[in-house]
Amino acid sequence: MSPAPAAAVEYSTLVLGNQLGQGGQGTVYQVTNKKINKTAGGGWDVAYKEYSPPVLPELDAGALAAQVDLPGTLSAEDGAWLCDHTAWPAAVVRRNGRPCGLLMRLIPARFQFTFKSLTGTGTAVRKPANLEYLLNPDAYVAGIGLSVSERDRVLLLADLATTLDRLHGMGIAVGDLSPRNLLFSTAPEPGCFLIDCDAMRLRGGTALPQAETPDWQLPGGEEKATCAGDVYKFALLAVRLFARDQTATDPVALSTLGPPLADLARASLHRDPAQRPSPATWAEQLTAATPTASAAPVAPAVPAASTTGRPGRPGPPRNPAPAGPVNMPPGKVAALVLAFVVVLVVVLGALAESSDGPSTTSSRSSAQPGVSASPSDGWSDEPYEPPSDDPLAPEETEETEEQKESEEPESPSASPDLVADAEVGSCFYDEGTDTTVDLREAECTTGAFEVVDLHHGTTDLDSCDDVENSDRSISSPRNDLVMCLSFLSADGDAYHADQGDCVYGRKAGAWDTQACETGNFKVLAVYNGSDTSKCDDWPRYNYWKKIDGPPDADRDVLLCLSMNYPDDIGYAEMDQCLLQRGSGDSTTHTNTGSCSTSNIVVSGRTPHYGAAAFCRDNGWTTWQNPSFPDLAYTVCFRWK
Repeated sequence: MSPAPAAAVEYSTLVLGNQLGQGGQGTVYQVTNKKINKTAGGGWDVAYKEYSPPVLPELDAGALAAQVDLPGTLSAEDGAWLCDHTAWPAAVVRRNGRPCGLLMRLIPARFQFTFKSLTGTGTAVRKPANLEYLLNPDAYVAGIGLSVSERDRVLLLADLATTLDRLHGMGIAVGDLSPRNLLFSTAPEPGCFLIDCDAMRLRGGTALPQAETPDWQLPGGEEKATCAGDVYKFALLAVRLFARDQTATDPVALSTLGPPLADLARASLHRDPAQRPSPATWAEQLTAATPTASAAPVAPAVPAASTTGRPGRPGPPRNPAPAGPVNMPPGKVAALVLAFVVVLVVVLGALAESSDGPSTTSSRSSAQPGVSASPSDGWSDEPYEPPSDDPLAPEETEETEEQKESEEPESPSASPDLVADAEVGSCFYDEGTDTTVDLREAECTTGAFEVVDLHHGTTDLDSCDDVENSDRSISSPRNDLVMCLSFLSADGDAYHADQGDCVYGRKAGAWDTQACETGNFKVLAVYNGSDTSKCDDWPRYNYWKKIDGPPDADRDVLLCLSMNYPDDIGYAEMDQCLLQRGSGDSTTHTNTGSCSTSNIVVSGRTPHYGAAAFCRDNGWTTWQNPSFPDLAYTVCFRWK
């Protein structure tokens, strides 16, 4: 049944549980003392989304209330369907009489899955089944614990097309239709579940300014959050779902299902919104293609060993290389077998004679090998080479027992065991090279690595993956522990900034993470290295900052940044419609995504502060951060 229209809920009445997620708009928590839709088997569990302070001035409380009231205005069947297929806003939450967030349905259990590490060593955890996981090669999808067939993919798309058709019939446009906002399940039957519904557009109104996920934008200048825009993004999703690729755009990927679907994708990607077909047409064609699609799930690949890298970096999951048969001449096979036997004998002999010294490995980045430690001071990852049978190689001479004893290294117990004695807060310099590790105790100052966590009872390098600000992990089999290290950059703690954080500093000098506010920068993307061209395609990108990392590897960090202007006019383009409200210093400009709900049109723009004369007889507004004068603006506008 459809839930009755929900009255506002006071924040003080909520009992919050675990934090479930955090994004650009706010933070989501579990609510432990409330249920919604109590007629449905005792009710559904609830989540609370609290808007971040910078978002609240942009919130249209009336539009949010209209979303909350929508199910009660629909037929019982439509209301029940909406609440069963989406995390639709169920109540407005108020603090001190003002809206501060909303209640919504917690993600149903069937739209979660048990995520497995590709290495086979990590602990399996439950995660939301974002459709983004399926935009990767089959080996990756199966390796993380998902069982998905070609037919499942067709049926998931058919279900989503039907969902869009029904939402559009209710006056709802999704807008930011991307795999991050879509969850899926294949049992008991393939289906999708939509989240972040407060960002959708209902009958022309929008509670929040419309935004788009990078790589999922509409063609330039097209109005956001329309039914035609949803079809465009649906076509992108269809192409990428069958291309197993995060950014593919060629409809040929759908040709395996038949030419009609590839042609439908081309029509849906037309730059003219009026030329695009409807979601109902997609649903019909996908249903027709279902019988010919294979129902056999792809078998998981054998997990491969991997090293850990710095967590929190954007981009699709790393995909394992496809496995396949390798043909070799019999002679080469025999030679490889003989070489392996020689190596095995030598290694086993060495192990039998070695002391019980520390054996430490380090993971620097995804592109670098693990580093093994020998009982000596030098830690090296150079591969073992068996003795040469080259007749020109230097002849080995036998040593006397006295020579051997005099050259034996000191027992490891004679010097401190840095790993065993380490504590959280200890610091080290790494005086090794790009392929070796050589730790030395140090003060916790720039250039050092600080221990941010210790994991006892394991040697799994991946155990540092979820440790905040962990850049390097070192394991010690002797001590049965893993040490998680964080680099202290001379350029400030912005070295550990992640996508969505805000940072600030002088053009030359240290940069630090800060609360997001007007005048500082939002991090759009984080990359290793210094190739600033990677920033060029990010929407609203206008500045980059490189933060120095450890000197022994390419671990410098490049931040692609966007200046936090006072409001949407800071990034407004020529002929863009905006809604101007207030007066004087309290004037705001909001991009509603529609000219029909706006009252001004941008008529000019210059990157100079206070250039009123540039606007002539038009209205104008200007702003600058004196430390970054190149990012100033004067924007001209005329009333509609």
